[in-house]
Amino acid sequence: MSHWDSKRESRSFYRSLFRQESTKGLVQNQQQFNSALISFLENQSGTWGAYRALPGEVCVEEVFRALHIEWVFPRVQGLELVFCRGNEFIEGAFGILEPSQNCSPQELRKIQGLLVPGLAFNKNGSRLGKGKGFYDRVLEKFQGITVGVCFDFQISSTQLPIEDHDMKVDFLLSESGLVDCQKYQTGIR
Repeated sequence: MSHWDSKRESRSFYRSLFRQESTKGLVQNQQQFNSALISFLENQSGTWGAYRALPGEVCVEEVFRALHIEWVFPRVQGLELVFCRGNEFIEGAFGILEPSQNCSPQELRKIQGLLVPGLAFNKNGSRLGKGKGFYDRVLEKFQGITVGVCFDFQISSTQLPIEDHDMKVDFLLSESGLVDCQKYQTGIR
């Protein structure tokens, strides 16, 4: 397919692709991703944001092994994501494990980097999310490093249907390693 006619069409394709790849088993992909994630995190410090994966997202539970980094996780509050400290998680909006109300919010400006889930990405950092705009609203204000998290099959070689409000990430991290998206900025959108 050379391009997508709509976000709905591309989301449907990537959800289906993830299910298809999951039936084959993603154990080896996840193990390779875990190694790439730990390797990347060895050179990071400070406070970073991660997420608790839903089905159809790459699991980043290895972050709990990176003890030299302080981790914060998103909690849905209205139409916003608020990143919070703490290891007490409850099922929140959309069935996502998120920090409980006992966990303290962290100012975005004090977070060095974010691991960002998505259904698909381009190497230039374009991201196709699930459609609610939560991460786009965070990324619009965020000044730190943004790392799109995906498996190789979620990196599209064709243009994704991107709109003006869609925000890009700085890097992609997959089981093949780290991609600097700025090297591809003049390429596909």
